[in-house]
Amino acid sequence: MVLHYHNECIGDLRYLASEPNAIMDEELLAAVVILRFYEELDSPFIEFSTETAVTGLQVFIEAQANLALASLGFRQAVFWVGFRQEFHIAFAQQRPFCLPLSACESFLTWDPAPDHVWVNRLLIICAHAVQYCHDDTLNQNATRYQGLIDLYNRWQQCRPISFSPIYAVDADQTQREIFPRVRYLDDCHILALQSIGLLKILLTAYSPHVPRVGPARRKSLAQVDAKLRATVLEICGVALSNRQSPPALITACVSINTCCEQFSDLTEQQALMEINSITTQETNYWPTSVSKAKLEEVWGWGT
Repeated sequence: MVLHYHNECIGDLRYLASEPNAIMDEELLAAVVILRFYEELDSPFIEFSTETAVTGLQVFIEAQANLALASLGFRQAVFWVGFRQEFHIAFAQQRPFCLPLSACESFLTWDPAPDHVWVNRLLIICAHAVQYCHDDTLNQNATRYQGLIDLYNRWQQCRPISFSPIYAVDADQTQREIFPRVRYLDDCHILALQSIGLLKILLTAYSPHVPRVGPARRKSLAQVDAKLRATVLEICGVALSNRQSPPALITACVSINTCCEQFSDLTEQQALMEINSITTQETNYWPTSVSKAKLEEVWGWGT
């Protein structure tokens, strides 16, 4: 029933997208972003994005991007929510970024700004990383890769000190702890740290410096797997340490489903599965049964 009405709304929006006045309506833009939340939840479990939702969002955002970025208020806020959604969905589905990055280029500066603006700048870098990894029309060369590294390093050097955690402790292996504890003051800082985690996953998995053949390849792949595991555990640790921010648990689950094949230790698998269950208990909208079945299959729990 929910899916039926969701599709009905998407159909109406596709019809309105052909009307010049409607396509510039900021309230309709907000409606598209809200409706696309359904796809954001399902994204780790479907091979291709829902074309109607993607087209609807892309058409409205392309039409309103320049106006949204040039103004303050509701329209710009909706634009950045849609931008963040697209990054998460593209990351989970391992596909190119479908929203216009060209409109955001002037926004990627290093001038002093409020913290939420620094988060948006980081998301632009993340979107470029998705393009590097998944857009077959671009060259995946070392120069372009280093450019992404340089952008990220510049962001880290220039971002406000408020993005530093107020409390950070590594997992105590002697106490059989799995996740680090990292606490932040504001939701935008949580989003930033977890977005950095997803960015690290992309840059680690698609590094051009991993040997393609030869005796060094196995060692390099083992190092890649170790970095991916550590990054996922960090993303999950942030979510568990900041339970006041439910979206952090969703991001943790996306990272788990994306990198689950890198985890072979049963204790870590059980801890990650517990996060899957906690997310549904605390948010009431994460599709636990589908995610649980996928993890059990990958980890061979049923065999």
